[in-house]
Amino acid sequence: MEIIRGGPEHVDTAALIWAHAVKVRDGYDEVPTLEEARPGIENALANEPSLLLLALENGVAVGFLAGGPQETGTAYINYVGVHPDAWGRRVGEALLRALPDALTERGYTDAELLVYVDNVRGVRLYERLGWIKAGDPAPHPRNGRVEQRYSFSVPAWASGA
Repeated sequence: MEIIRGGPEHVDTAALIWAHAVKVRDGYDEVPTLEEARPGIENALANEPSLLLLALENGVAVGFLAGGPQETGTAYINYVGVHPDAWGRRVGEALLRALPDALTERGYTDAELLVYVDNVRGVRLYERLGWIKAGDPAPHPRNGRVEQRYSFSVPAWASGA
């Protein structure tokens, strides 16, 4: 598996991966359209320094990670998405293991993300890779699903803490 830095030309690829992933994760009847999925990815990358990593298998994108600035020194990871056909192949893990270098390159020392607490696969992955719960779970403001904030520190990761 290869992890590459993405750019604006990869937004549609990421959006389609996300659309397929949420269809399965959330039990939608249909895959959201590119037009429905694209604005979220564009918004995640709207401010610099933004982050877009793509996971490739045999030259085909099967996963991505996208985010940008939240506050000084902290990146907000809006998306970690893996196409359902690649679930179980450690794509999310490869993306998250590449994240510390990408954060450092862009001047970040810390990252945060939110994950639905019922996304058991995601929660297990973040905790296994050293992400720490930050605060109490809270309902998402639009859909009411409970989500947990997690934080990650590059210095702590580098020191093995």
